[in-house]
Amino acid sequence: MNFDFEDLVKAMQNADEDRVAEFNALDEMNHNIQFQLFKEHYEREECYLCKKSFKTHSSENPCVHSILRKGKFKKKDFPKIYARFGYTNIAAFCRWCANMEHSLSNINNLSEGVSERKLFSYTVKWKNIEWSFDCSKNDYAGHIGNAIDYPHYHFQMRIEGKQFINFNDFHVRFSEQDLVILKLSQHPTLGFGFDFGAAGAGMEEAMQLNPEDIVQFTSPSKDEEESTYHLSTFIYSPDVPITGEELRKIFEQSEKEDRTLASVAQERLGHKAAVSTQISASEHVPQIAGRTEHKRR
Repeated sequence: MNFDFEDLVKAMQNADEDRVAEFNALDEMNHNIQFQLFKEHYEREECYLCKKSFKTHSSENPCVHSILRKGKFKKKDFPKIYARFGYTNIAAFCRWCANMEHSLSNINNLSEGVSERKLFSYTVKWKNIEWSFDCSKNDYAGHIGNAIDYPHYHFQMRIEGKQFINFNDFHVRFSEQDLVILKLSQHPTLGFGFDFGAAGAGMEEAMQLNPEDIVQFTSPSKDEEESTYHLSTFIYSPDVPITGEELRKIFEQSEKEDRTLASVAQERLGHKAAVSTQISASEHVPQIAGRTEHKRR
């Protein structure tokens, strides 16, 4: 990219609210167009980029859809993919595929418990495959003094839980576009936020929703493996005992109206009992793959 980064920063700092709103609207429109195109091809089991079947694979010039491993993609082919597609391109494709199967819960990008030394660390599940992306601040800075002195991230791929690509197999170089986005997102005064949009959202975004909206507007999952949240509801009524008949009616209404137990309990018992609900990620959300970072000597 032939432009000066500081000039870009100045232009963004000088942009008025109308200009910022216009940029955000155009960005969202482009995102929606891209995702709609992806969705149309995905439903035909085709790649929206190369317009070929997911089952096709070229070892000479592999497309990003090869990581779905519908064809004969091998570990040695991966460098040819990241040479063509940057981190944001590969990650977005993985996230979109994951959300086509199960929205939000197939992407564990929860920040809680992730080391502050990480720029990002998350795992994406699609069918029998898990992709994990990991980048520490040291990776982003480059390992000064050795051959890996460039900004990079690490990638892991598991199929049926078995090793296919390990974190330490490759030091995946960020593209120039990636670096611009990452630099802007870390700028101290810009307030530039980077995410993968609604189509690429995961559990971090799911847990940021208003808790009351989660209780009132989500539906109970028929299959626990497809659930996004785990809701634990507590009813405290020291003065007026809650009868078994009342609890039975709550369960029946919840099932009949396809509402959460918490929502129905608040409606039926809120006048005489304290009803509280603890919301957490479903236990079926994939675990973030751990990676041990080699410390500098």
